[in-house]
Amino acid sequence: MSEAAAAGSGSSPTSAPLRHTAVAEGQERRENGQHAPALGVNGANGNSVTSTHAVAAPEELVELPEFTVGWAQSQGNRPNQDDRCVEFLLHLPTGGSALVWAVADGHHQHYVSELVCEELQTTLSAAVAEQPSLEAALRATISRLDDAVFARHNEGRLPTGGTTLIVHVLTGTHVYTANVGDCKSVLSSRGACVELNTCHNPNVPSERDRFQAVGIYCSADHIGGSDINVCRTLGDYDLGLPLKGRDEQGKQVGPLISEPDIQCVPLDEMAEFVITASDGLWDYYSPESSVVSDTRRQMRRLNEDPQEVAEWLLEQALAHQRRMLHSGTPGDNITIMVVRLRPLPPLPRSTGSRLNLRSVGSGELASPKLSDLPEAPSSAGTSRNASASLPDLAPEARQQQLQRQASQQEALLRQHSQSHRSVASLLEADGGETGQQQTQGGPQGSPLQAQ
Repeated sequence: MSEAAAAGSGSSPTSAPLRHTAVAEGQERRENGQHAPALGVNGANGNSVTSTHAVAAPEELVELPEFTVGWAQSQGNRPNQDDRCVEFLLHLPTGGSALVWAVADGHHQHYVSELVCEELQTTLSAAVAEQPSLEAALRATISRLDDAVFARHNEGRLPTGGTTLIVHVLTGTHVYTANVGDCKSVLSSRGACVELNTCHNPNVPSERDRFQAVGIYCSADHIGGSDINVCRTLGDYDLGLPLKGRDEQGKQVGPLISEPDIQCVPLDEMAEFVITASDGLWDYYSPESSVVSDTRRQMRRLNEDPQEVAEWLLEQALAHQRRMLHSGTPGDNITIMVVRLRPLPPLPRSTGSRLNLRSVGSGELASPKLSDLPEAPSSAGTSRNASASLPDLAPEARQQQLQRQASQQEALLRQHSQSHRSVASLLEADGGETGQQQTQGGPQGSPLQAQ
């Protein structure tokens, strides 16, 4: 039994985070002296379960970068935890390695999601050895996993249920994504949000049209004749036709298909981290760009530890669920995986206050003296950008330039002052009451003079 099954079948709550470490290729992964199975985990009895994984590629396998993985789960106020997740190293026919991680969001119990995660490593490894490309291997893998689910259902060993599934394969240059259902992954590219897959929900026209073409009603969040709201799944053969079934040749029929969408995104020096999660995160914490930007800020505060970041994201998702749902309404299972690809770039150095204030002896802030101002007014015939060349001048020439600019600004202030005096003189000569009041205010009380 894999760790996925063990964690899901236990009845006692987990008291401490599970932690697992994989070593570089060429060495066996062991735990307590035994071969460690692929990591698959879930929250039990409502408790959050977490894990971390760190792998450094050996020197001869330069195509696999260093990375770290963190994950966290919660039942989200539901009676059962039907989500499962898994991650492992995949040995490629070329002699290199790739990181694989996946999230399966099960429904109607955990049977299918658990089976899929248990069989993923063996099935994908066999497909990689047989298929000409990773895209073909991923497509064959998901088809075989659905075949395995149907076989057990047909034998009566799998009574009910289905699952969505998102699988990633990370090489040194690309990240491959195979998605069936409504789990979602986003990549942070220097803070910009890059979506790695498209969800298969009824509000997607191409998905909805497939059901309506056979006379099955679809609303924005519901498929007629069922209690699910996703248009592609593995399993769900207990729903039967017209939704999903097999013909006499064993070919899948019905609009509820298990065909994956596969995408390949190149990685560059701006790729920072990937967030993969079930819809328990994305349905309550959106938009995706905000999740990426918030996570990026928090990652700096948490020393870029993806495990702590995954736990923080889980807390945020649960808080959003509580705010959006009525009291007593069950939320949703949540599974979050964070894969850190490289360190975040350093923050730019601060350039100081835009107000150009200086500190005086008393500790107060005061405006700079006119002689300290680097810019001259454009009306005096000097470009406002002239100060940009001051650092290239000799100290004496720089001082002369600053003095000329200060003189020009003082001349401008005198012009304003003379203008105010002229207006006051006219008002005083007029002899009116209003003029007297204005004269009392005088130029010394004007805002410009106060400055």
